[in-house]
Amino acid sequence: MPRKNQAAAAKTIAWSEALESWIYSGLLSFWRGALPVDNGVYSLLKQRAQAIDGEVLDWPAAHQHWQQLVSDNRDQSGKAIPLLQLIEDYQLTQAQLYMLVLTGLLETHHLANLAIAELQAPDQAARPCVHLYCALLEHLFPERQYNALDISEQPLLRAGVLALTGDAPLPFQRLSLDARLWSILLGRQIDWPGCQLQPVAAEDEWLLSPSAHADIQGISGLLTRKTFSRNLFNGLVVRGNPNTGRGLFSHALAGALGLKLIATPLSVWQQQPVFALACRYAGWLPVIRPQLNPSDTLRFMPTQTPVVIILGSDGAVEGDMLEVNLQTPQQDERYRLWLKALGSEQQNGKKIAKKNLAVQQQQQVLANHLAASALLSAHSIQLVAGHAQQLAQVQQQTLELPHIAEARRKLGAEKLRLLAQPITREVTAAALVVPALVEQALDALVLRACRREALWEGLGNTLQATPNPGVRALFVGESGTGKTLAASYIATRLGAPLYRVDLSAVMNKYIGESEKNLAQLLDQAAASDVVLLFDEADALFGNRGEGQENGERFANMLTNFLLTRIETHPGIVILTTNSRERIDSAFTRRLDTIVEFPLPGYEERLQLWRSHLGERGPGENVYRHLAGNCDLAGGQLRNVVLTAAVYAEGNAISNANLLEGLRAEYRKQGREMPKKLEALALQ
Repeated sequence: MPRKNQAAAAKTIAWSEALESWIYSGLLSFWRGALPVDNGVYSLLKQRAQAIDGEVLDWPAAHQHWQQLVSDNRDQSGKAIPLLQLIEDYQLTQAQLYMLVLTGLLETHHLANLAIAELQAPDQAARPCVHLYCALLEHLFPERQYNALDISEQPLLRAGVLALTGDAPLPFQRLSLDARLWSILLGRQIDWPGCQLQPVAAEDEWLLSPSAHADIQGISGLLTRKTFSRNLFNGLVVRGNPNTGRGLFSHALAGALGLKLIATPLSVWQQQPVFALACRYAGWLPVIRPQLNPSDTLRFMPTQTPVVIILGSDGAVEGDMLEVNLQTPQQDERYRLWLKALGSEQQNGKKIAKKNLAVQQQQQVLANHLAASALLSAHSIQLVAGHAQQLAQVQQQTLELPHIAEARRKLGAEKLRLLAQPITREVTAAALVVPALVEQALDALVLRACRREALWEGLGNTLQATPNPGVRALFVGESGTGKTLAASYIATRLGAPLYRVDLSAVMNKYIGESEKNLAQLLDQAAASDVVLLFDEADALFGNRGEGQENGERFANMLTNFLLTRIETHPGIVILTTNSRERIDSAFTRRLDTIVEFPLPGYEERLQLWRSHLGERGPGENVYRHLAGNCDLAGGQLRNVVLTAAVYAEGNAISNANLLEGLRAEYRKQGREMPKKLEALALQ
C-alpha cells in the first residue's frame, strides 16, 4: 500500500478507536451509577477501553480527550473524516453527537449491543429505547434534562440520519442508523447495493465541445451556491439524444465538483432517502436515467447533495433544477471530430506514427464529406470511425466511404430494430425507373437533405428564429409505383441507414405506450441520423375525427403528439401513402416536399422491362410489345419477371415464360389479361 494510503488508513483506524473509547467510557460511567459492576459484560467493556487507551479514563478525561481529537483533526484534515462534516452541517451538540455515535456503534460492534441489552434488562433488545437515551444523556451531560420529545425532535431525526422504529409509545421506540451510512461517516469506502461507481474516463474528454466545458464550469458553480441553509438548485437535468455525450458531460461535471459519479436506479433514490445523505458524505454525484413517457413528471425534493437526471426530449422534472440540452455538434466541430477519430487508424496493430501527404489529404476530404452529410454526435463519430477502421483492416483495404456506410448501419441498430426494420439494399440511379419529374423531385430532396444544416444561414430573422435541420417528405402513389424503392435511393445517395417503421411494434393498446415507443424511436433515429420510412403512413398520420368516442379521442392525441415530434425531429423522415387526402391536413402543411408517383407510362414501362430482364430477356421487340400492351406498375412487373425466371429454370427467359408470369399476376389481381399480350406466344 502506498505511504499516503497507509497514513489515511491509520487516521481512520485512530478515529474509529477514539469513537469507541469515548462511547465505552460513557457507558462505564453510567453503568457504575445504575447497575452492579461485577457483571461479565461490564468487565469486557472495561478490558476493551483499557486495550484502546492503555488505561480506563474516567468520563471527564475521556470526553476532554475526544474534544481535542475532533479539534485537531478538523484543523489538519478538513473534510477527511465525513463525520466532521456532518457535525458542522447540523451544528451538533456533544449530547446529540454521543447519541449518534452510540447508535452507529450498535450497528457494527457486538460488545456495544451486549452492554445495551444489560442496561435495559429485562428487555433484551440490542437497540436502546428513547427513555434509555434520556437517562444516559442526563448522566453524561447534566447541564440539562432530557425527555422523549427532546430526542424525537432533534435535527438528526428530522434529517433522516437517525430513525425511530416501532409503534410503541414514544419512550419505548428505538433509534436506528443505517449501517452503510455509518461506515461512510467513518470514512470507509463501501458499495451501495444496486448502484455503481463509475470512474471518470479522462481520455474521452476531447469528445466534449468547448461550449460544453464552459457550461460545466458555470453549472458547477451554481450547484454549489447556497441560499440560507440549502443549495440554490437541487440538481441538473441533462437532455439529449442517445450518444450525445450526456454520460460524459456528467462525468466531467462530477470532476468539476470534486465528486465521484455513481449510477443510481430511480427506485433507489425514491425508496431509500438515506442514500441522498450517503452521497453527501461519501462524495458521490448520483446520476439517474429514468424512462419517462412524454406525459410523465418527476418531482425532486431538496437534498444536501446535487443529483443529475439524464433524459431524452420527453418527460418533465419538477423542483429547483438546472437544465442543459446537449445538441449535435456544428459542422465545423464535426469536421474536427472526424479528423481526430480517423487519425487513430492503425495498421498491423500499431499506430501510424506519421502519415504521408496523400493519406492526410484523403482523410481531410473524407472528414469534410462526413461532417456535411451526417449529423452525428461526438460519441457516435468515435464509434463509427472505430468500426469502419476495423472493417477496412479485415478487408485489407484503405478506409473509404463504403466502410463508413457499413459502420453507420451498425450504430444503434440493436435499439432501432425493436421498433423498425433495416432496409439494407443499395439503389443507384440506374436501378430507379421513374418519370423525369419524379427524378427531379428526388434529386431536389437529396440536395435539401445535404444542405439541411446550412440552409438557414443568411436568411431573415423569422427563419433564423426557427431553425430545424429535419427534412419531411411524403411520397404519394399507388402500390408498386416505386415509393419504397425511391426511399432506398434517397438513403443510398446520402450514405445513411434506412429503417422502415414497424407499426405493429409501435402501436400499443395501453394509453401512453404508443407515444413512448415513438419518442424512443425518434430519439434513437436522431442519434444515429438514419432515414425513417413510415410506409402506409395513414395509420399514424391519418385525418383526425371529432373526438366524441374514447378511442377516437386517444387517436387524436396520438396524432397531435406525432405532429409535434415529427416537426421538431432533426432527421430525415419519408412517409408513403396511396392517397394524400388520407394524411391529416395539419401534417401536410408541415411537409417540406410531396412527390407524386404516377403509374408508369410507355417509356417508363419500356425501361422497367429492360432493367428487370437484363441479359436474360428475349429482346427489344418483346419489350416494346409489353410496354405498349401491359399496364402493370413497377412492383407488379417485378413479380412477373420473377415468376418467369422460375419457369426458365436458370436459362434465358422466353416469351412463354413471360406469359406464365403475366397470367399469374393478372389472376392475383382479379383482372383479365389483355388479349394482345397473348400474341407473345406467336413471336
